[in-house]
Amino acid sequence: MVAGFDDLLRRLEERVGDIEALAEPARSQVLELLDGIDELHRGALGRLGDLLGPEEVARVRAADPAVGWLLDAYAVGVDERGAAEDALAAIRPYIHSHGGEVEVLAVDGGVVRLRMAGACAGCTASSVTLQRGVEEALRDGFPGFARIEVERDDAPAHAPPGPTLLQIEGFGG
Repeated sequence: MVAGFDDLLRRLEERVGDIEALAEPARSQVLELLDGIDELHRGALGRLGDLLGPEEVARVRAADPAVGWLLDAYAVGVDERGAAEDALAAIRPYIHSHGGEVEVLAVDGGVVRLRMAGACAGCTASSVTLQRGVEEALRDGFPGFARIEVERDDAPAHAPPGPTLLQIEGFGG
């Protein structure tokens, strides 16, 4: 990579962490600005990838590690739906073991629209599964992942399946 590239990335990640500690409304305004810049870059790089075509994008990606990183970060030339499905393969066995399913409905610009189904529909623990499982799997395995959008269903709320811990009380009490 370009000299200092890894150090620059580390410092930028630290600054993003610092932004989280800002007071409102400054925090929201800075995050909105960063999201806008990200969306601008994502759109322009996606259009560049379309203009270049898959073979040229692959050649450019392989020719320079820093450019390759940027193209990967914005999923340029990547089958987004396929990448999202592949990334979710890591978490699906866990979800299936609880009688659930995660369905990819659409992927566009790094945004994965999905639905939790089966036992996950209405499960009170599905938000934890989404945050710690699904979102983490996408972040780790889908180049260009930006965020998830969850299609909610009208299933009644219920506790997660599996063993339930019971409180044991003393006799006579």
